[in-house]
Amino acid sequence: MKIAQFLLAGACAALIVGCGEKPQVALNKPGQSAAKADDKPFGPGTAYADRATWERTLRARADNQNEYKRVN
Repeated sequence: MKIAQFLLAGACAALIVGCGEKPQVALNKPGQSAAKADDKPFGPGTAYADRATWERTLRARADNQNEYKRVN
């Protein structure tokens, strides 16, 4: 009898928890993407003024992470 009461209480708890879930639907207008447009990693308002500076920084970072160049 106690097992039946325990199962009934568990089922009621599961139903109550399931009722509080909100729908997870992205709201967007028909014909438009819900995704955010990508920003450029360089330009006004970023840490790098132009593409050349940004590429130079990426190359320097890759060189610093290269074990063969660091050891030799």
